[in-house]
Amino acid sequence: MPESAPVWRARARRLGALFPPSRCTWLVLVFLGIWGIRLFGGVGTVSLVVLPALAVVFDLVFQSLRFERLRIPDGAIATGLFLALILTPTVPLVAAGAVTLAAITGKHVLRVRGRPILNPAASGVVFGAFAFGLAPAWWIGIGPLGEIAMVVAGAAVVARSTKTWRIPATFFLVFAPLSLLLRLTDGTSLAPNVVLLGVLDPSTLFFGLFLVSEPRTAPSDSRHHLLYGTLVAWGAAFLPIYLPTTGALVALLLVGAGFGTYRAAARAWSRPRAASSAHRTSSDAAPSGRRAWTPASRAGVGFLVLVLVAAVAATGVSPSTTPAANIAHPSHSTGGSSPPPNSGGGGGNGGGGITAASCTKDNAAIPSATASMLHKALGPSVLLSYDASTGVTVFYDPVNQVTVTETDLYEDYGYAEFNGDDYAVSGCAP
Repeated sequence: MPESAPVWRARARRLGALFPPSRCTWLVLVFLGIWGIRLFGGVGTVSLVVLPALAVVFDLVFQSLRFERLRIPDGAIATGLFLALILTPTVPLVAAGAVTLAAITGKHVLRVRGRPILNPAASGVVFGAFAFGLAPAWWIGIGPLGEIAMVVAGAAVVARSTKTWRIPATFFLVFAPLSLLLRLTDGTSLAPNVVLLGVLDPSTLFFGLFLVSEPRTAPSDSRHHLLYGTLVAWGAAFLPIYLPTTGALVALLLVGAGFGTYRAAARAWSRPRAASSAHRTSSDAAPSGRRAWTPASRAGVGFLVLVLVAAVAATGVSPSTTPAANIAHPSHSTGGSSPPPNSGGGGGNGGGGITAASCTKDNAAIPSATASMLHKALGPSVLLSYDASTGVTVFYDPVNQVTVTETDLYEDYGYAEFNGDDYAVSGCAP
C-alpha cells in the first residue's frame, strides 16, 4: 500500500506527457466537429479535414526553420480545427487556406520569450474577416446535447490546464453582468429566458472555455489572470457594438498584444544593458536543438507570407452569399440574437419582402420551399421576410416573444443563440 502513491504519480505523469493540453484540445475539437457535420448532413467535412492538414504542413515548414528536429504539431492541429469550426462550414478553401497560413505564420513570427503573442486561431479569423470577408459562423455545440457536450469538454480542457482556470472563471463572471447592462441600455428584449440565452450563447461559451484560456497566449503569471480575464470580458461585451462579428476576437487579440508588450518590456527592463548585449551575441548561435530565429529572419518570413496572402486576397476570392443554402437543417428550438442594434430590418427583394407580413402568419411572398427550409432551421416561428441574396431572415419568435433579425443561420442549431451578429426586439415588430 505505501508504494501505491508513487506508482500512481508516475502513471499520472506518463499519461500527462501522452496527452498535453494542446493534444486534449484538438481531440475535443475533433469530437465537436464530427457532431456538427453529422447534424449538417456532411456539410463542413471538407474544411474540418483540409484546414488542420494545411496547418500541420505550414507548421512543419516553420519548424524546419526553427528547430533541428521536428515536433508533433499538436498546436497547429488545434489551430486548424478552431478555424474550421469558427468559419462557415462551406468556406472557400483557397481563402481558408490563406487564412490558415496567416494564422500559423503569426504563431511562429510574433513571439516574445518563446511564446506567441496573439492567439493564432483568433488572429486567423479576424484576418479572414477583414481580408476575405469571411464572417465567423461559430458552428459549435449544435443542438441542446451538443451544447452540453461542448461545455463539459471545455471544462475538461480547462481542468487539464490547471494554472489558467482563473481566466475563464473571471471572464464569465465579468461578462454576464455586462451583457445584462447592455440589454438595459440598448432597448433589446429583457425577457428572462432571452437574457439567459444571451449569456449562455454557445459561441460565448466556446470563446470563454477554449480561446480565452489558451495557455500559450494567456499570461503565465497567475497574478495577471484576473486582470486578463476582466479586460477580455469588457472588450467582448462592448467591442461588438462596433465590430458585430469579430468584436470578441479583436478584444482577445488586443489584450494579448498588451500583455505581450508588457512581457517584452519587463524582460528588457530586468537586464542590464551589458548582459543583454552579451546574451544577444551568444543567442545568435541558438540553444541546443534550435536554429537561429532572429527578429530579422522573422520579419522577412512574415513579410513574404503577407505578400503571398495579399496576392490571394487580390484575386477576389469571396465567401458564398447564401449562408443557409444546401444545408440539411435539423429541427430545433428558436434561433435569434440580441446585442447591438446594427442589423436593422433585413427585409429584401431576393426571395421575400415585408409586404403583407404579420406576426400571425408567414409572409406569402416567401416561396414555400424556402419557408420549409427556414422553419426547420428556426423551429416555431413566423417568417416576416427573407432575402435570398444575403440570407438575412426576419421572424417573430412566439416562444421568447421577440422579433429577430437573423443574419447567420449556421450557428443556430439548438436553443436560441444571441452572439452579437443579429438583433432582437420585444414583441411583434413586423
